[in-house]
Amino acid sequence: IANGGQVLYLLPEIALTTQIMHRLQKVFGGDMCVYHSRCSENIRVEVWNRLTGPNPYKLILGARSAVMLPLQKLSLIIVDEEHEPSFKQEDPAPRYHDRNTAIMLASICGAKTLLGSATPSIESYSNAISGKYGLVTLEQRFRNIRLPLIDIVDTADLRRRKYMQGLFSPMLIEQIDNALSNGKQAILFHNRRGYSGTVECHDCGWVQKCDCCDVSLTFHKTTDSASCHYCGRRYKVPAACPSCGSKSLRKRGFGTERIEEEVSALFPKARVARLDLDSSKAGYESIISDFQEGLTDILIGTQMVSKGLDFDNVSVVGIIEADSIMSYPDFRATERAYQLMAQVAGRAGRKESQGTVIIQTRQPDAPVLEMVRRHDYKGFHKTQLQER
Repeated sequence: IANGGQVLYLLPEIALTTQIMHRLQKVFGGDMCVYHSRCSENIRVEVWNRLTGPNPYKLILGARSAVMLPLQKLSLIIVDEEHEPSFKQEDPAPRYHDRNTAIMLASICGAKTLLGSATPSIESYSNAISGKYGLVTLEQRFRNIRLPLIDIVDTADLRRRKYMQGLFSPMLIEQIDNALSNGKQAILFHNRRGYSGTVECHDCGWVQKCDCCDVSLTFHKTTDSASCHYCGRRYKVPAACPSCGSKSLRKRGFGTERIEEEVSALFPKARVARLDLDSSKAGYESIISDFQEGLTDILIGTQMVSKGLDFDNVSVVGIIEADSIMSYPDFRATERAYQLMAQVAGRAGRKESQGTVIIQTRQPDAPVLEMVRRHDYKGFHKTQLQER
């Protein structure tokens, strides 16, 4: 900026822009703007006109679509959390990966690119260690605070011995209790929204699916409906099975809605909030700011809570079911599982003392969990390269 250039700062999630925007505005004031798909038409036109005018913004903070803005003097692109899959636009067209587009745009404009991540994608880290990219590593956390202590809990064994209280292990309940009594906060992560995974017939195995997408529907208790997470259509849950007429329909699996219900029952005095795609429609800014200001004690969320948010007072993070992210039909499933767990673990103990992370799983021997526990990214990268 001092040399007369412009900086494009890209973030993977619109929810992140609020927190980082306030911090950058204190320094850059009117020289910066924010641009993403939820901005109104008027704001978009205003940003576009200013960028093409004689006095353009010096710093542009934005989500995926900001890479398409008409930048006249681009000198630097920062891609924060470069590993995030949400940088990839699949629908609607144009289909592109924002990180790769940013690198191409920078090479066209003669600008520098800075990719930032605590858990880089396998591709980016391979490019860095092969010398294609430069590599800078930060070995210590802010104020030299130690990385969180991670415990792995075998829920299959606890269920067999009848120690589980609903979805929670005794260790996680104890840690949340300690955090609340010490005036600290907790984050609970589960990568499925809604109340339960599927609605199915106990007798014939019929599963309620979307008429258009042919994927199983997720039950949402707040709207008392089953919803398709691809196209957004909602359906009523039938009173009887359409296939065999049986009335023994049951709801399998669980989502953030059910976790919120059980947490409120276990900790009746705690102030609980939920951050996922359903709750964020009402305003994610207020959910994040309430948690940051200590007006909420326990925040339950999907992958939105793992993306670089910076909270001072969180001492406990609970990953409710690690199996759901490890057992995904995708060759990147292990990479995604490592990234999600390491990122959400990083929300604990960021300012004063070492945090605690509890990972609940039915597969405690999975190699990726041990690497997450040891914070061993290099070992993880090596095993992934061998597999691929």
